[in-house]
Amino acid sequence: MNFKFQYLFLVIPVLFFTACKSTVTVPELEALQKMVANNHFEFTAGSANPMPMANVRGLEKLLPVGSNMSNINLIGNANYFRVKNDSIFFELPYYGVRQIGSTYGSDVGLKFEGNPEKGTTTYNKKKKRYSIKYIVKTKDESLNINLILFVNNKATLSINSSHRSNINYNGTWQESINSK
Repeated sequence: MNFKFQYLFLVIPVLFFTACKSTVTVPELEALQKMVANNHFEFTAGSANPMPMANVRGLEKLLPVGSNMSNINLIGNANYFRVKNDSIFFELPYYGVRQIGSTYGSDVGLKFEGNPEKGTTTYNKKKKRYSIKYIVKTKDESLNINLILFVNNKATLSINSSHRSNINYNGTWQESINSK
C-alpha cells in the first residue's frame, strides 16, 4: 500500500471523530451549574416514550398526529416538571399500562406537588451533564424519577412507577419563571 493511502486511512477517521465531538462553552456550563445550584428550573416534554405495549392494538389511532406507540408527540400539550428549592411540581400525560387498578375518577396522568422523599444530584464531568434523582410517594403510588440535564438545554426525564409501566420524556429545560 502506498504512503498516500496509508495517510488517508489515518487522517479521515481523525477528522471524522474531531468533527463529531461536541463542544461545550464555559458560559453554557456555568449557566447549567448555577441553575442546578439555585434549584429553580423547569422541564417541558416534547415527546413521551412509553415502554412497548406489545399486546395493545388500535390505540395508535387515538394518538396525536406524528406519533406512534413508542414515540408520542407532546408539542402543544401542556406539561411541566418544576423544581423550586426543596419542592417539585409536575403534571405530565401518561401513556402506558397500569399494572394495579385505581379508584374511579382518579388522575390518569402523573401529578405531584410537594417535597420528595429523597433527592440526589450528581454531575458527570466527562459527559458534562447533571443527573437529578427523586423518590416521590403520591396517594396511590411510588415514583422513582431521574432527570438528566444537558448543557444544550435538552433533557430526559424517566419515571418508574410502582403501579404503571415505565415512561421516558424528552424535552428541554430552562430557568423557572413561574411561582409554582
